[in-house]
Amino acid sequence: MVDVAGLSKRCWELFAEKPIEHVLVNLIVVVLGAVTLGLLLGPLYVGQIRMIEKQQRGESISVQDAFGGFDSFAPAVLVTLCLLVCASIGMALLVVPGLVVMAAWAFAYYFIARDGSSASEALAGSWNLLKTQTVSVLLVLLLVIVVNAIAATVVLAALLAGPLTAIFCTLAFQDMTQGAPQSES
Repeated sequence: MVDVAGLSKRCWELFAEKPIEHVLVNLIVVVLGAVTLGLLLGPLYVGQIRMIEKQQRGESISVQDAFGGFDSFAPAVLVTLCLLVCASIGMALLVVPGLVVMAAWAFAYYFIARDGSSASEALAGSWNLLKTQTVSVLLVLLLVIVVNAIAATVVLAALLAGPLTAIFCTLAFQDMTQGAPQSES
């Protein structure tokens, strides 16, 4: 199971090294994702994930890294469309199927960012992650939902919650798949 305390500590350390970059990149993801009605959300989020991984490797990061996911434009957009359509249908049916779809595919972008997966490979990888790491995935998602819901009540907190949860989820994904460098504690 994921170590929430350890993840939180590592998350804060990465954020504290470059808070301005993390906040600005998250704003780019949210604003451009919304303005384009979700079309650019996937590629921008893949760029944000890659920026976090780049920082972990000790490389310099910048706001331009937000656009680093555009080389995976097609799979990221397809994942966004699949998530939107299937979760909407699931929510319309009885809510629970929509929640299952969102949980099952929550980490699809991470497979695209890390492995260059196709949309179908990313969705399958995320589904498999939920099947093999059910408690960890659900715990991470629940924590992210609670933190963002609380932070949404205060503007400054909302500005910090977005990048912090992106970092937290990236680190959690790495721990659950054991597929990336661990930051030094």
